[in-house]
Amino acid sequence: MVQRAKESFLKRIEEEFIRTTDTLWENEVQANLFVARVLFGTAILDLIFMALAYFKVLDVADGVIGGVLFQSFLELIIPAIICFALKGKKKWLKILMMVEYCVVLARVIMILNHNVVLLMVFPVVLSVRYYSRPVTNFVAAFSIFLVGLVSYLGIVYKMTRIDMNMVELPAGTVLNFTEFSTLRKVVEAQGNIDVNRLAIHAMQNSFLPRFIMFSMVAIMCSEIARKGRSAIFAQQAETQKSERISTELNLASDIQANMLPNIFPAFPSRNDFDIYASMTPAKEVGGDFYDFFMVDDDHLAMVMADVSGKGIPAAMFMVIAKTLIKDHTQLGLQPDEVFTRVNEILCEGNEAGLFVTAWMGILDLNTGKLTYANAGHNPPVVKLGNEVKYLHSKPGFVLAGFEGFKYSKFDLQLQRGDKIFLYTDGATEATNLNNELYGEDRLIECLRSQDGKTCADALHAVRADIDKFVGEAEQFDDLTLLAFDYSPKDKEKNTVERTYDATDENLRTVIAFVEEELEKNEASMKDIMTITVAVEEIFVNICHYAYPGRVGKATVGMNFDEHDVSIYFIDSGIPFDPLAKPDPNVNAKLEDRSIGGLGIYMVKKSMDDCSYERRNNENYFVMRKAIK
Repeated sequence: MVQRAKESFLKRIEEEFIRTTDTLWENEVQANLFVARVLFGTAILDLIFMALAYFKVLDVADGVIGGVLFQSFLELIIPAIICFALKGKKKWLKILMMVEYCVVLARVIMILNHNVVLLMVFPVVLSVRYYSRPVTNFVAAFSIFLVGLVSYLGIVYKMTRIDMNMVELPAGTVLNFTEFSTLRKVVEAQGNIDVNRLAIHAMQNSFLPRFIMFSMVAIMCSEIARKGRSAIFAQQAETQKSERISTELNLASDIQANMLPNIFPAFPSRNDFDIYASMTPAKEVGGDFYDFFMVDDDHLAMVMADVSGKGIPAAMFMVIAKTLIKDHTQLGLQPDEVFTRVNEILCEGNEAGLFVTAWMGILDLNTGKLTYANAGHNPPVVKLGNEVKYLHSKPGFVLAGFEGFKYSKFDLQLQRGDKIFLYTDGATEATNLNNELYGEDRLIECLRSQDGKTCADALHAVRADIDKFVGEAEQFDDLTLLAFDYSPKDKEKNTVERTYDATDENLRTVIAFVEEELEKNEASMKDIMTITVAVEEIFVNICHYAYPGRVGKATVGMNFDEHDVSIYFIDSGIPFDPLAKPDPNVNAKLEDRSIGGLGIYMVKKSMDDCSYERRNNENYFVMRKAIK
């Protein structure tokens, strides 16, 4: 038991005094620099004392002006300069500086003929900055030892202030005073003072009480250092906990974002419609979600939904609802049938009382017939011909709100060029600093002004208008938007694609195809060179890694917009996300860099945007570059 306690004590001494923990290393560096500044400032004060003593302003023991004070100046200034030069990043600096400080102050206490014993407290108080009880205890013990030693020797060698109350003179001693002579000089002139006896009396009657009071201060400083150390570790634990929660929330946010379709153009091989969507959660994770997917080659499903509440519970409920809706839709059910079945499942065991508002439509891309259902959600905005209006229909009850509810189905005939805009109440209920709502009127007016724009441009315009209206007010609800255009204008002639065998021999053909299309769309020579280098990197990656041991197909397509071009690559090889590899450290030495990753890093830097998605057992990689 004793051995274990001894080992624990020695281990604590080693950790706190010699081998500083990583947690407190930054604090020790800052403490070293702080102590160095104190030493530097004390050195300046030492110079001032030297000047005052030289001009007889201070009463200093003879012969120390050019000796002890100057030596003290050097002992202060040199460790401070060493610490500054090393930027405080050596563990032995605290020992060097604290020992020197104790020595210098003890010497000053000895030579000054003034009551400056309070100086012995300074090093102890200063040592608290290291938040180490062993360091503070060592400084206290070393300081009191030095002060006691110099107090005794100072009296013996007549270098320190003498308390005349402690001087014993034989009866009948006659003191001879001259003009301006001090009592001490007159007494010392007698030559019959027992300095050893005087020193012992001084230690008993003067130093001992100061030692007791100093010990009380040292104990308090030691406890403060211990408490400070404990507070730092507690704060570190709390910070690590907060960082862990933040990391988990960020991961949850990434997972949620990756669950939603976020690669655009979403269907680069299709030229009969355009679709674009975005979600901005009010917290790290949200309850809103959108979805769109091909039920088969001729039918597109679109979903917009909003889970009650926010944060992790809403996000978990969102994942369940989204998965159920998509799974039931792919069984071939109509929107009303999907909602009816999903509602029954969500109502089971819904003890938290969460619910989902949702709108869902399935569009026959050949005929333009839209079949939809509404589960208590905001009505979408539709552009039918030249008319922009809300698609009002009798809304059903929310999902997970009432068991046995039967949802209704509605039909709408779309013509080429018609549009649909879906949103959550985070758009219409966005609030500014005056507590005014953005509202349905502002939303529809903004959409009317976007006639002729692409889905992406229209959505970005709505988001910008909402942000402008809200101003500095905090976003209190998730904001989710989706725009759909049935056969957008000039889409067919603006999308081109080719399919090749994924082999190095076809690289020249791919580059020629890309260069030709860029030249047709009047891209600059600089943009053509930048894009073809990126195309080469991605196509070669597919050739080398997508089909191990065999040759597969790779589709290269280009979609030209008003101001930019999107180049997409599709292959059915093994899952491979080139964006998942961490960026290389381009600032590191060549021999220290890891192999690989530089090519895709250059692609990301040269393109305006890059994205990857694994969809229907195929890899989709899209990169976008402004060319006009």
